[in-house]
Amino acid sequence: MKIKIPLIVALVFAVRIGVSQGFVNLNFEAAKNLGVPGSFTQLSATNAFPGWTVSAYYILYDDVSLSGYDVSIIDTNTPYYTTPIQGKYYAMLIPVNLPGYGYYTSIGQTGQIPLSAESISFWGNIGSIQITFNGQPLSFVITDTTPNYFIYGADISAYAGQTGQLLFSVPPQSSGGILDNIQFSSTPVPEPGTFGLFAMGGALLAWRRLKL
Repeated sequence: MKIKIPLIVALVFAVRIGVSQGFVNLNFEAAKNLGVPGSFTQLSATNAFPGWTVSAYYILYDDVSLSGYDVSIIDTNTPYYTTPIQGKYYAMLIPVNLPGYGYYTSIGQTGQIPLSAESISFWGNIGSIQITFNGQPLSFVITDTTPNYFIYGADISAYAGQTGQLLFSVPPQSSGGILDNIQFSSTPVPEPGTFGLFAMGGALLAWRRLKL
């Protein structure tokens, strides 16, 4: 790992039509040609996150930058105290950790919300991730828990049929977060249970260990 002063890098590439009416690779399984895990080799967004737009100084495979400002594609080889979520790969967002730099680390893509969508969900640990659609914040709650990750859900019904950017971002000098298995559903978001409400308070604390 290296320490460098981050600069804004926006890597933008085409989004192809997929099963979610424009959204693709929502489980991050389309990663390809990643090279050696943990080697601190800069990747292209096209290989690491096909279909997504990435704003970060580093795009890495099973590694993070000490200065932050990276989005990493992670699998079972990672040394960073995380465990597999769904499938082989998931995304990790690490904020800028150098004082005086106000860049947001983000990953997003533009597509159409299915007409029948009532809710959106993802698996992982939300940490300090802020989630928006077309610039409007989505309020996620923990709907279920597992030994290794949380399941989150939010009401998306107000945006059904609309086309816009779904964006996951972390502010500077915050904690990181991980996400995987993003899904739209025609079922309303479940009400969080008592344990889910308690776990939500602990999720931020759990991810402060990734504030490098």
